Amino acid sequence: MKILTILIFSGDRMSIKELLDDIVELNKYNIDVRVVEWSNDKKNLIKKNYIYKIYKKKIKNLKIYYQGGNWQQKYKIFINKFKSKYILLIGDDDRINIVNFKKIFKYLKLNYSGITLSYKNFQNNFEIEKNDDFGLNYIRPFNLRSDLNKIGFTSCQIIRVNLIRKIINEEKKYLTKSMFPQNFIILSIIKKFNNWKVLELKCIYNRSGSLDIFKINGKKLLSFLKISKRLKSEYLGYLSPLKKNFMELSDYELKRIYNNIFFSNIISWIFLSIKIKGKRKTYNNIKSVRGIIKEPFLVKITLMVIYICPILILDFLRIFRKFLKKVF
Repeated sequence: MKILTILIFSGDRMSIKELLDDIVELNKYNIDVRVVEWSNDKKNLIKKNYIYKIYKKKIKNLKIYYQGGNWQQKYKIFINKFKSKYILLIGDDDRINIVNFKKIFKYLKLNYSGITLSYKNFQNNFEIEKNDDFGLNYIRPFNLRSDLNKIGFTSCQIIRVNLIRKIINEEKKYLTKSMFPQNFIILSIIKKFNNWKVLELKCIYNRSGSLDIFKINGKKLLSFLKISKRLKSEYLGYLSPLKKNFMELSDYELKRIYNNIFFSNIISWIFLSIKIKGKRKTYNNIKSVRGIIKEPFLVKITLMVIYICPILILDFLRIFRKFLKKVF
């Protein structure tokens, strides 16, 4: 049995070439590499098939699948398909920190139910340093309140495959309807097996796009026009699986978790949605999801302040918040 399957979903982007370059450096390890290609662009497919032909000679155990459908459909088909001990699904535009990633294999010999890897943001490939060794090589238990927001970074989740099968068998009806199957599976595993870890070592480069709509091109702007769905998904992707698995927690603890998710993840998308859609449409959009779990008083007050603040002040607060995150 292979210790790890690296699963990549790839569409119209050509950035998978750089990711495959990273994986070449892992050839000596006991892994499988599987790419699910879903591009419908014939010219693009010709180019990508040429890339795959080259890398099949460079990467041991590389196999390509061709599968259409949305992300959730592909996830439900392929996350339970392979027989390795662990699986990591990574986006085709993200990258691997080779120096640090090689250090995780000693942890994969242990019987953790899963590991959330730490990451470093980047926007352009020149920002990546080949000998970049950053972060503490320290593994610790998953903390639901402070770490829940981390499970939303798909490329950072190493999951025990046999536990995925158990959850799918037990919760097949719920998973069939879920728009966020990975978040649900991870929280279910954490609840049932209580052996999930967080590795502070930054093993993944997460490609972060700019949220400044004045600095993005027309093609990217079209994707941002789907902001209503994206913002709603921040609530649904975290709060729905939390409610399903951890409603026995006290109101106090649930509110602390909600506050952390709101201020670490959701609020940025609210700012962006207001800039694109306006305040009224943004607030109408989230009206049905704000109460999945009882909304904390601090979140209510914050949303009220955002609603009455002029856009210029909100822009200043957004920039100031971004500065504080970089500093601290």
